[in-house]
Amino acid sequence: MGSTKTNQRNLVIILTLLQTFMLIIAGVWFKYDESLDETKENETDHRSEYYYTYYSDVAVMIIIGFGFLMTFLKYYGKSAAGLTFLLTTFCVQWVMIVNAFFFQAYEEKWESYPVSVETLIEGMFGAGAVMITFGAVLGKTTPLQLILIAFFEIIFYGLNIYLCIHNFKAIDVGGSLIIHTFGAYFGIGLTSVLTSEQETKNSSHETSDKWSDLFSLFGTIFLWLFWPSFNGALAPPGNRFRVIINTVISLCGSAVFSFLLSAIFNKGKFNVVDIQNATLAGGVAVGASADLFVTPVGAMGIGALAGTISTFGFNKISPFLKSRFNIQDTCGVNNLHGLPGLLGGLFGIINAAIAENDHSLYNGAYSQIFPEGKNQVKSQVGAFFTTFAISLLSGILTGVILKFFTRNASKPFSDKEFWVQEEESTELPTFSKFETDQDQIELSERKSQIKLSSQSSNENLNSEKSDDNNSLDNPNLISSGNSD
Repeated sequence: MGSTKTNQRNLVIILTLLQTFMLIIAGVWFKYDESLDETKENETDHRSEYYYTYYSDVAVMIIIGFGFLMTFLKYYGKSAAGLTFLLTTFCVQWVMIVNAFFFQAYEEKWESYPVSVETLIEGMFGAGAVMITFGAVLGKTTPLQLILIAFFEIIFYGLNIYLCIHNFKAIDVGGSLIIHTFGAYFGIGLTSVLTSEQETKNSSHETSDKWSDLFSLFGTIFLWLFWPSFNGALAPPGNRFRVIINTVISLCGSAVFSFLLSAIFNKGKFNVVDIQNATLAGGVAVGASADLFVTPVGAMGIGALAGTISTFGFNKISPFLKSRFNIQDTCGVNNLHGLPGLLGGLFGIINAAIAENDHSLYNGAYSQIFPEGKNQVKSQVGAFFTTFAISLLSGILTGVILKFFTRNASKPFSDKEFWVQEEESTELPTFSKFETDQDQIELSERKSQIKLSSQSSNENLNSEKSDDNNSLDNPNLISSGNSD
């Protein structure tokens, strides 16, 4: 109990200091993107309204989609959804500051940084990378550790974007590499250090039930529906139609093949873990080339391959990593984000090579889409290996720091340590009890109806018997009947 109180006290102190720091930075460094004079007001409002639609979709993905996707743990639902909300709001602010620092370092000029709706979308992208990492250590870390993870990860996330996008000028409109791959392998490096204790791996609370799985599937559907907006939020307007088409087709391909492979791996039945996760792999894999000329059949093939690899990962790779290397990836982010993200990076390289040999595919816009021209393939390869290396090594480094200065959750995969529990029960409320109560009410109502019906039948029977007895007791009625 003492360690829990210490963790929570330190959380309050650290979070207060970090939020105060961000408040000061915002006050001295940030400004609105456009001055609100009459000549620019209409233009600014139109652009903000346009991008706010995409911001809303991305925010729904991060907070509701990822939040509910991670509620599959039976005893960790409050933390999965609630801490997703906390981390997202922290990350959006911290990403703005870190991205501003690296951008102005690249431009070699230091001045007030303009904030727009696009800046908020970039903040949500950074939060998405942290949510992916959260999935790798879900249930095993304290809120204090998660805030520190987000703090360090966003710094390395910003550095990786600086190198891959600004320096190498790689293209990755949907974040296959800079968001999904980075978040996944930062998480893998982190969990490989933090979760080596045997008692954590054997926790009896690392389980789900039909209701927690159903809520998680609800998150999957939200993610699937809004993924085209995620990939296309910051795409050039002229390419956005390709992003939407390619993403939707790829998602369809991954969904169908996930169901197919799940049935094959599970003797004709679907495993809800596969469906909750692998159905989304197409959106991850197509991200790096979503705005490119991959053709509809190409997008379908990318999705099918991603769904196949992801489902295989959940059924074969995750158990292997856990048993052989003691790597416990709670949500299987390596299978949903890591491997499909690397696959997306490979397709980014392939499509850059194809475009280099045939510029006509892009109707004169080749130089705009591929800023490095003939060197674009090298840029994509550089981004591929740089992202993998920085994410994995920085995740391990962060894990070492946290293991040295902090303590893991004493009750893994449980809300009890950090959330106020209901007065009626120490157990998390579930729909199972509600379902039982409803059954009892319906059974009681049916018994009452049967009892009333039985009473009514008895009354009618007694009435008939009474009439018969009256007839036998009255000879006048009998004789009268015979005389007729």
